[in-house]
Amino acid sequence: MARVMIDLTMSLDGFIAGPGDSDEYPLGTRGGMHIFDWYTSGTEPMHNSQLFRPEGVNREIVDRMYAELGAAIFGRRTYDITHGWGGTFPVNDAPLFILTHTPPPPAQVPRGKSKITFITDGIEHAVEAAKAAAGDKTVGLGGASAGQQALRAGLVDEIFVHVAPYLVGDGVRLFGSFEGEGITLEKLEVVDGPLATHLRYRLVKN
Repeated sequence: MARVMIDLTMSLDGFIAGPGDSDEYPLGTRGGMHIFDWYTSGTEPMHNSQLFRPEGVNREIVDRMYAELGAAIFGRRTYDITHGWGGTFPVNDAPLFILTHTPPPPAQVPRGKSKITFITDGIEHAVEAAKAAAGDKTVGLGGASAGQQALRAGLVDEIFVHVAPYLVGDGVRLFGSFEGEGITLEKLEVVDGPLATHLRYRLVKN
């Protein structure tokens, strides 16, 4: 059965984008793009993509991402800012499940290699559909909104966070507030790479 994982890069002070993320500034202002410098600090592209040029052990992290990802869930804001990735998600052409109250007209949905499904009835149904699509691979939760909703609903199995040596100071936080008891995490792995420290945890569920 597919695991559900928050897999995101954040600044040391907990932001996945700076303030004012938009078409012009997809990762916000205040240098938000530097959070992802570890993706591009090397010279050799990976998986036929100029998007990924990591170096050192970071290449192993990107290889694992390609090996494991079976489907991804995002919020509508991320979908809009990326213009639906042009219809093709950059990792594995993975099927995408977009949380939204109002899906765009079919004619406005970009056509590419990824199947894009709009989910209007909540994170639980999004996770259920994404698990079915992912098979025995991982469901990735991208963007703060999807991750926070799944965390509050108790649907997250693991958190894989890539911490960049950068302070943004304001913007989009990875983790938000939630009710009830705190969440205990079991550390599974720590990998220190160029321009990022990769921390992987399992959520301890009673």
